[in-house]
Formats: sequence, structure tokens, C-alpha cells
Amino acid sequence: MHTSWFSYSITKPYPFRWFTPVTIVVGVILTVIFTLVNLASSGFYMKTIYTDDPNGTMASETFWYMKEPFNWEADVAVKCQPKILSVGDRFFTSNLGLQYEIKSITRSTDGSTRPTSLPSVPYLNNTLEDCYLTQSVLNLQKADSAIRATWWLSWITSTAVATAFCTIMSEQGAVNLTLGVQYAGETDHIYDYVIEDNYTTHASTWWGTRLTNAYLAGVLATMSQIVYSEDSYLAHGAITYTRNETQNDIRSSEFFEVSKWFITSDGFIDQSERAVDSAMTEGLHHARLLHSLVSMDLGSCEAPNILLDNKSLRYAISAPDDDNRQKGGVLYGEASDMGAPQRFTSIPAPTRDANLTLLNETFSEFTPLMGDLGCNNVTIVSQYLCQVPQKKSTGTMLLAIVLADLVFLQAAWKLLNLIAEGMLPKKDPVVNFCEGCSGTLYQELQSGNVSRDVVDKRVSGTDESMVTLISR
Repeated sequence: MHTSWFSYSITKPYPFRWFTPVTIVVGVILTVIFTLVNLASSGFYMKTIYTDDPNGTMASETFWYMKEPFNWEADVAVKCQPKILSVGDRFFTSNLGLQYEIKSITRSTDGSTRPTSLPSVPYLNNTLEDCYLTQSVLNLQKADSAIRATWWLSWITSTAVATAFCTIMSEQGAVNLTLGVQYAGETDHIYDYVIEDNYTTHASTWWGTRLTNAYLAGVLATMSQIVYSEDSYLAHGAITYTRNETQNDIRSSEFFEVSKWFITSDGFIDQSERAVDSAMTEGLHHARLLHSLVSMDLGSCEAPNILLDNKSLRYAISAPDDDNRQKGGVLYGEASDMGAPQRFTSIPAPTRDANLTLLNETFSEFTPLMGDLGCNNVTIVSQYLCQVPQKKSTGTMLLAIVLADLVFLQAAWKLLNLIAEGMLPKKDPVVNFCEGCSGTLYQELQSGNVSRDVVDKRVSGTDESMVTLISR
């Protein structure tokens, strides 16, 4: 007879009445449990994607079989990397309005009065909070040397600078952002400093940009009418509007703290308000409009605003407390003697930018065409790198689950065998003998022909097991 390298074991049934039903029931239960566990660990792989909504992605891509106890390691949980906001970074909000540059990042710790400056902070699409315009500065620069009254073009080189403040929640707690508003001041009928100003979906932004341009043009027009003296003129200066946080009425003259300085053509510094009082008044309404536009764009819907309801919008258009635009003021009516007055007296229609309409007629003519005024919470626009579980193909998933189930069931079967074999010596005195020998030996043991202290030696060959009985 040929002798193989491989051998097999001789087996015999377990003498337990309960063993078969227990094995079947436990096997079925374990098969279900192992299948659920292996569904998460073997049925999915992690796919890398980019998304603009990491919080929504993490909430929508998590299923019950991906959590404990079915997936202890949580290796199929959705993971998203935060965006690192650093000083100097620029961004847009989800309103797609103005652009902002991060000027500083600070965090207050342990009630300290002096905040800690940070170079960067992780950000995971959290809502911007408590945002508002902190300061608006009109840098006024005369472009010619005319002493007499001219028109707005004499101050065309002037610019505007604005600063805002926001709070965000991060892994480090509440963090404050100081933002530079990327708005240099525009007086023409050009509104490309915002991304989206659709008059039906972003009506407040549409009104804000048009009115802001018109009132900044009014500042330049009023400056052009100032005659400082017979032999000198105002050459350069700045009017600063700083937010007064103790005053919440945006229509109040105390909503901003106003300061100014000017240099004359002969080198003197003039800080009196008399010379530029009309420009400061016009600039105050421009600051109100810019505050409203920035607060709305940053999602600060509770901040004082004149662009979010019809009553406030009427005020924003007409500026009833601006003497320059009232009867007898330098900007009253069409101001046809000031050269291209449509820059500060008119704005284009929402349907066609070419059709200019006087400001005092815009509310009645444009409102029926516009969408609703409003404000929404916003986040910083960014793309986030996320890993999400992706289901394998059906065939691959089934094969992986079946193989994994077989491995676990084999381990469970071995464990059950070890338990049963540990109980056998008490149940069966001839447990270590083959089925053919055990019947004869048992009868001899019962009759007393073989003593109980027979030595059992198992000699293993390549193809069989032998039992040698040695009598005392």
C-alpha cells in the first residue's frame, strides 16, 4: 500500500445529546454576527473625494453597520480634513459677495484680557458669528491742482478701505478673525467686486452695491465743490468711520465715531470739520451702506442693517438726514452743473445696466422686479478633502464576506471542540480510543479483564492511529 506524506484523523461522534442543536444554533447566530461585522470591514473601501460641505458629508455617509460594535476600529467612518485658515489668506463666503483677507487671528484664553495671536487655525465649515464692519476709511486724494470748484473727477484717485470682525468656532474654541474687506471703492456703474448680485436671488446685495457706489461718488462730488481758500486747496486726507459698539441704531449719527485729517497744497494740516462737513455727511451714509452690505455678506443677520426690509431700504435710498441730497444741497436733484451727475444721482435698472433711473424713483420702479430682501447664515467657501466609504462591487463584496465568515466560523468551531473535548473524560472513559476498539475495550473493562490503569499510548503513523494496550 502506498504511504502518503499526508495523514487524516480518525473521528467519532460526541456523546453529548445537546452538542448538535447547540452547534447549529450557535453557528447560525455567529454567521449572522460575522456577516454584519465583515460587511463593514470587508464590503467597503475608503474613497477620497472633495466636497464643500464636510459636515453634511460626515452626517449622510454613516450607516449603522459602520459603528460599534460592528466596526470597533471605525476604519470606515467618514473623515474630512479641516481647512487651515492662515493670516494673509483670502476667501469668499457662501453668499458669494465680497472678498476678504485675514489680517489677524486671535483667541482669548483663561479669561485673559490680552488675546493670544495665532498664525493659523483649523476650520471645518463652521458658521461665521457676530460679524460686523469695524471701520471704514475714505482715503481722499486730489488728482489736479484746481483751487476753484470743479467736479467729481478731481478726486478720482481716492480709495476706500474697510475692516471687519468675525468669530468662528474651531477645535481650539472661539477664535476671532480681523478681516480686510477687498473693496477699494468704486464710483462707476461697475459692481464686479462681488461675485453674485442677481437681483432675484440676492436682492439685498444688488441694492447694497448700487447704492454704495452712488454714495461714494457723492463723496467725491462734494469734495470737488469745496473751495478751501483763495490760494490753496485740500490735496490729500482721510475720513475714518469707526464702529461705536455702544450704539445699535444704524440711523444715529453716533453709530460711527468720525475722525478726519487733511493736508493742504501749501503743506498745512487741517483737522477742522468745517471745511469738509458736507463730505463727512455723505461719507457717513456710505459707511452705513457698507456696514449693511458687509454684515449681510458675512451672515450677521442680527446686526443693524438698512438693506434687509423695505422700510429700511427706503431710508438707504433717500438718506433723509443727508443735507447734501435735500433741497438746496449740492447733490440735490439731477445736479446737472457738476458733470456726469448720474454717477451719484442714478443707478442702472436690474434688467439692463444701461437704463439709469434717478434714486428717488428706484424703489417704486425696481421693487416689483426684485426678489425678496434677506440674509442667511454663511460659511467660508472652500473644498474639503474627505474619505468616504464606497461599496465594493457585489461579487467582490460577497466573496470577501464569505471568506472572512469562514475564517471566523473555523475559529469558533475549534473553540467549541476544545470545550467539548475538555468535558469528554468525565462523560466517556474510552474517549481516547477509536470507535472500533472502544466497544470491545469497554466490555473488557466492565468484565474486569483489563484493569483501569491500562497505559494508553498512541503511536502515530503516516496513515493511521494505533492503540497499544499494555497489561499490568
